[in-house]
Amino acid sequence: MNPEIQIFCLILGDSIEKSFATDIDKRMTVGHLKYLIKKNTEPHYTNISANELELWKVDIPQSKENQEMKIPVGINIKEKLGGEKLASFEIIGNHFAESSINVRIIVQPPATSGKRKTEDSDENRSKKKEYPPESKEGRDSLFVISDERLNIIIEFVEKNRVGLLRSPPSSGKTTLGQTLRDYFIEHNHIGMYINLASIGGKGQVDEKFFEEFWKKEIGYTWTEISDSTKTTYVFIDEIQTIYCNRALYFWGKLKALMSSECNKDIHILLLGMYDPTLANEAIPVKFNDNDTLSLKTLLLTKKEFKFLVENYVQIRVFGGSSMFNIPEAIADAIFCLTNGHPGLCRFILDSLHTRYKNGALTVEMLRYLASSNLTNNVATDSRAFYWIDNWNPTSEEAGFIRNKLLINRDESSFSVNYESNLVAKNFVRTGLFAMDSGQIQFNAPIMRIVLCHRLFTYSGLKLCTTDFDEFLIRSIERMRPSKLSNSLGRGWSENCKTVQTGAKSDSRLFERSWQMEWYHSATSVVPMNTSISADVGPVFGSAGFLDFYVNGEICWGIELIREGDRLKEHAERFEKYGEYAEIPLKKWAIIDFRHHTKQVRELKSNFWYVLYTDNYKQVTIKRQGHKDVLLVLQGDNM
Repeated sequence: MNPEIQIFCLILGDSIEKSFATDIDKRMTVGHLKYLIKKNTEPHYTNISANELELWKVDIPQSKENQEMKIPVGINIKEKLGGEKLASFEIIGNHFAESSINVRIIVQPPATSGKRKTEDSDENRSKKKEYPPESKEGRDSLFVISDERLNIIIEFVEKNRVGLLRSPPSSGKTTLGQTLRDYFIEHNHIGMYINLASIGGKGQVDEKFFEEFWKKEIGYTWTEISDSTKTTYVFIDEIQTIYCNRALYFWGKLKALMSSECNKDIHILLLGMYDPTLANEAIPVKFNDNDTLSLKTLLLTKKEFKFLVENYVQIRVFGGSSMFNIPEAIADAIFCLTNGHPGLCRFILDSLHTRYKNGALTVEMLRYLASSNLTNNVATDSRAFYWIDNWNPTSEEAGFIRNKLLINRDESSFSVNYESNLVAKNFVRTGLFAMDSGQIQFNAPIMRIVLCHRLFTYSGLKLCTTDFDEFLIRSIERMRPSKLSNSLGRGWSENCKTVQTGAKSDSRLFERSWQMEWYHSATSVVPMNTSISADVGPVFGSAGFLDFYVNGEICWGIELIREGDRLKEHAERFEKYGEYAEIPLKKWAIIDFRHHTKQVRELKSNFWYVLYTDNYKQVTIKRQGHKDVLLVLQGDNM
């Protein structure tokens, strides 16, 4: 019998496609295998000895489908992969009887291997740590960033002596800061990362305390760093904790470094959290657009997100959830909801794993993604929205958002005089909105949905019904005449001409005005154990946006239009090959709000024609095969 066998090995952190075969005699020891691995991977482990390598016995099948899968650096090999750590004296044949194409050995190098400079040196006191497999805050092994996106940020850091990255919570600032530090260390520069969050409090930060804090955290004082004559890259996280001149000493030094007269080769990137509750927290140093980065820098690309999903699922499967999976349609839906927001992507993946770790139909998962259960979970439990409970928008802020919700769907952008509109500026800084080619848009559809729930949903006494017709009647009855009559969202009507010019006048309510008021009312009559969501579409892979969807076992769809606008087009969307064909619907209706003078020529199936009076206090509902229903709107009395 041939004593030589072939063992496939994989370096921890590499994708399976980088596994390599090592031939060894079964009578040799694990120590010999370490030597062969070091030799086979030269020059990867030039600066370490073979006995520093740790070898783990595993059994990971290889296939064409899993070649891009990575084994994350921070994974618990014993718990997640069933790994067994091998001692150098053990005999190979006692563990491996025959050759196999499965990955049988995971190679775990020491933390400071390869090209990395040892971090015990005087130049690199900013400790680089092993990252956990997963983390609610900070960096973990699931972090994904392409070389292309990383290089853009690196160029920004190298170009600016002092720069600012300002983005909302849970968007990946900490991860990025540590990644950048590691990059510059690996390229033989001084790289430092410090997090100021633990300074705490709101009072002035004493200079002595501030210096001692830096010394304790990274081994150098702020003065030593700012006075250094060596090329240095510093990444300062949670900088918002010392806004408003809380650390005058720090800001004074920083201004000096930003001066054109400064010739030091130091590069500092400030990483600051920004949300609506921090809108009035002034930063003591002025930054121009060329000196700043925003949430857009941190958003995952579609390709990066796909890689994240693959790694996430693999870790869950290794962890015991063998039936858990994220189908492509679900991944696409998550990306549509989040626009690649790192924290929201991870939060939704975690939510799906919690609910469906034992497997689920794609349609089940899609319904959850379209539900207000997810929206509520995101709003209450996600760090991305930790601020929302303490957010009390001014009437101007609320009005700005309401108007944008009324006239724009979440993929739309809109014009605003950005320079003169302080509300718009603050919302862009907080990450609720983004600037794109001079236009403003919601940063992610889920942000728009959360704000929609916050500003429009009904919190009064609820009346729940499981009958579709009854649901629609009561939802219309609970609308508020005062809100409709005072709405600013009005459009042009063919029926109304000005006396002087005969031109169309600004008369009828916008479609979106009707939609938002009906949505507010409908939340008070939605059936138990279900929820209603607005602008549902991409979640199901639909080509269009269905105005409203009631999920659960109900599966109702509601489209709202005004003044008989494009009746045929809206009806065709619900047909077999229409835009809404992918959305699971048991019942659907199109509600047409029209002025009482605009009579209905022919009643169509699935249409509800709601004729309103001039003061919006009374409506008449007309339907095919039903008697007319006269309703007095009760929303103002509830």
